[in-house]
Amino acid sequence: MTKKIAKKAAKSAGKAAVQAAPRKAEKSPAALAKERAWLTSAKIKDIRSELVGMRDDILKTVRKQQVDDGVDNGDSVDQASQSIEKELLFELSDNERNTLDMIEAAIRKVDNGTYGLCEATQRPIGRARLEAIPYCRYSIEYQNQLENKETTDAEPGPDFSTIGEFGGGNEA
Repeated sequence: MTKKIAKKAAKSAGKAAVQAAPRKAEKSPAALAKERAWLTSAKIKDIRSELVGMRDDILKTVRKQQVDDGVDNGDSVDQASQSIEKELLFELSDNERNTLDMIEAAIRKVDNGTYGLCEATQRPIGRARLEAIPYCRYSIEYQNQLENKETTDAEPGPDFSTIGEFGGGNEA
């Protein structure tokens, strides 16, 4: 019993230490400019051409899917299979549309000089993140906040803990 109490006390002390931890200091404008210094005009030109290439690839894929969707032949089993494939392609094309929107927004940001800034906080997005996802909209810190908010706002799922339990009648 005392071990449980000791564990709870240690756990609450750990939480209090985390809550009392000092927040990061605000960065000066010079420090923020230094974070974006790697985005030279030549680098931005390369990023823009990469984004345009990504956009063109997605558009080619979507156009190819639209051409392939035009043929409906075969018996009812083939048609059912094609229906399922169309549903999957629709889902894929929805994701591609979202990605295409983000890529086009990134191209506009390059053109108007705001590429590399988080849309929500107006702070620089980290270099590693931009190199991994050149069309990202938010800094990793803000994206984490959004994802944590989504998980806390989500409704709890169904309770499957009672599945398989036999609740009544004669148990032999």
